[in-house]
Amino acid sequence: MVGTADDGVIRDPNNAANTCVAQVVNSSGVVTTQANRTGCFGGTNVALRNIIPTNRITVDGAAIANVYRTASGIAASFTNSPIANNATFQQPNPLDYREDIFRLDYRFNEKHNVYGRYIHDKNVLIDPFGTFINSQLPTSPSNRLRPGTSIQVSHTWLVTPTFINEAKITGAWVAQRIPPAGDLWKRETYGFQYQQLFTGGGRFENSIPDTTITGFASFAGAARQLLSPTTDITTSDTITYTRGSHTFKTGVSITRNRIDQNARTTYAGNVDFSTGSNTRTTGNALADALLGNFRTYSEQALDPLGFFRFTQYEAFGADSWRVNRKLSLEMGMRYQYGLPIYTQANNLANFDPSLYNPAQAVTVLPNGTIDPTRGGNRFNGLIRAGNGVPPEELGRVPGGGSATVLAVPAGAPRGLYSPHHYFMPRVGFAFSPFDDNKTAIRGGFGMYYDRVEGNLIFPSLSNPPYAPSAQFTNANLTNISGGASVIAPWAQVNAVDPNLDNPYTMSYSLSVQRELPYGIFAEAAYVGNLGRHLIRQPDINQASFEVLRANIALPAAQRSDVNALRPFKGFSAIRMRLSDSTSNYHGLQLYAAKRKGDLLMTVGYTWSKVLTDASGFNDNPEDPFNRKFNYGPATFDRRHIFAATYTYRIKLFSRTSGFVKHMLDGYEISGITRLQSGPNETVVANTALGSRRADCSDSPIPNTFNITGFVNKEFDGVFYAQAPDSRRGTCGVGTMPSAGSQTWDFSLRRRIALNERFNLQLQADLSNAFNRANFRTLESNHNTAAFGTYSTTSPPRNIQFGLKFTF
Repeated sequence: MVGTADDGVIRDPNNAANTCVAQVVNSSGVVTTQANRTGCFGGTNVALRNIIPTNRITVDGAAIANVYRTASGIAASFTNSPIANNATFQQPNPLDYREDIFRLDYRFNEKHNVYGRYIHDKNVLIDPFGTFINSQLPTSPSNRLRPGTSIQVSHTWLVTPTFINEAKITGAWVAQRIPPAGDLWKRETYGFQYQQLFTGGGRFENSIPDTTITGFASFAGAARQLLSPTTDITTSDTITYTRGSHTFKTGVSITRNRIDQNARTTYAGNVDFSTGSNTRTTGNALADALLGNFRTYSEQALDPLGFFRFTQYEAFGADSWRVNRKLSLEMGMRYQYGLPIYTQANNLANFDPSLYNPAQAVTVLPNGTIDPTRGGNRFNGLIRAGNGVPPEELGRVPGGGSATVLAVPAGAPRGLYSPHHYFMPRVGFAFSPFDDNKTAIRGGFGMYYDRVEGNLIFPSLSNPPYAPSAQFTNANLTNISGGASVIAPWAQVNAVDPNLDNPYTMSYSLSVQRELPYGIFAEAAYVGNLGRHLIRQPDINQASFEVLRANIALPAAQRSDVNALRPFKGFSAIRMRLSDSTSNYHGLQLYAAKRKGDLLMTVGYTWSKVLTDASGFNDNPEDPFNRKFNYGPATFDRRHIFAATYTYRIKLFSRTSGFVKHMLDGYEISGITRLQSGPNETVVANTALGSRRADCSDSPIPNTFNITGFVNKEFDGVFYAQAPDSRRGTCGVGTMPSAGSQTWDFSLRRRIALNERFNLQLQADLSNAFNRANFRTLESNHNTAAFGTYSTTSPPRNIQFGLKFTF
């Protein structure tokens, strides 16, 4: 956390006794080293401390310091040391929840039954850290309002004893709104005064900007708060027909979904303070922030609203065939028509690399701005959805019929990629090889297609021309555009591959099950999953490694801004959803259960491995064009997992009577034990070319490249070091194993029968009963002082008591 004193020193507001070496920024912006000063304070990865004369700290720089000062004032704990994660926040998180359920079952006669259910709930939650915002400081608490209603009605018709029809309709309405709470999200709370590039862009125009300072906690305001009322209606009909040894099932379902959601753009500003490629840097990102010297600043003109819709059609057919008393077969096929989500107003635009014409490219100057005198098409490669905004929708789309919007050609699929027909076969068998019927061999295979989630297309609302944006580099908050009428490349564009395909999984398994004496059941299984067409989101407009390397080799004054080096000119990052990733899972699963007696228990062990080149939907790898380079253990891979559950009915005093039986009989104890290995982290290091994969070796790595600040760091027998600028790092994905976890949860219950109608149950629950410290979040950035250490732990022991009265 940071405070500023009258002399301009970056101080810890809680302790002025700390001594450190400092940097002084003179009136010309030159950084010089000064003798030790007291009260200096910094963040991660800071070797020297900046001392800035008070008259050089800008109003907005002081406002940024005020954010940290406010945050440190409400921290639950604070460590007065310049290390990562030196503050812990534990703010109130009140929840007001109510749910009302009404159910009706009515039987007209032997052939007709009707079932109905109505649910209404209200969920009001105050989130002290904001919602859906990657903020590390509690500067934008939000008030989540989520009232919802669900209605379901079904009718079952027994046409004949072998022919059954079930029809069902379900409607769900969720009015999700997340406005900010309190004043911590407002500019005036901290004193921000810089002039925003656009006005009137969104609901919370006076929000503080999203702010990132290298080596320090980031913070965000309220501009990206969610507005998302949703309606979902599904109708289905299923027929079951039995004939001889076959049971046939077939059915259809139709789902209609509508979501009116805002784009959640950064219309309040998005500012980054970092030293790399910043021509105005002091060498310390926090000092840059106090001076107002940003590396990049971007802002969007408005926060559009998308009226998203989709209809999904599905059908299936299946046959359960009992071939004989030892063998059963399951065969089926499922069909899905994958219609993408689209907007009713067609107010979406996409970037299609095949439409980008280099001959129409704008000219991006070395400073990252566009030279308008050289011509070019600023919308080069962009295409609007459908036939453009329909006339009846123009009132809901600001500027939807403007000349700027019409300058972008229309014709993209309404959902930005084409719909597809999907067929998913399934087959399985169960075989009992022995006459005692205590052993079963089971196997199966199936294909399963995903329904692509809305977050694939929601961000496209923020694309130009419907949501104009501006981005500037290496300037000051007091004059973001640098005082000149300049044109900057578009801020980040979110794109979807026009040839996108739905992800699917091929699952298969083979298991042997056996019933053992004493009520014990055992199973051993091999399970595999192959994921194909998995979605990732790389920046396809990254400058190549070779281009960046050549640029960084130039003298600082001759280096070009990264936006001048990108292949698609006039754009900054283009985050495109691609469906070209794969994954594979192979696992040995062992399971046993004791189902009889006073002691009931289950035991399971899984030994598995998950390898992939994209662990998540939003993956943006270091080298997006080399999937092999990104292949390795998934972030969610857990190599070993052991889980046991147990319940014991204490019968020791069951045959006693009187006071002893009344006080000590009828108890039951149960528990859950879970042991699992930890995830594998990928080690990175900060370099002149940005954060990249580090080098690793079984022995110390020599500094043959003369890298400034080169340091070997050892963890778990492996040595890590910063990779040179001449090549990629040698470390693979997930080479740094982290600690596993071990939890023991217990519950003690006793049921007391007061009489035939009334019962009382007493219960005590212990979570993490032995208060074990399960460490999490292993620091894998080689450049940080906290490298190889853990910053968080799982929740400590928690004890709760309950009393239930039933009648």
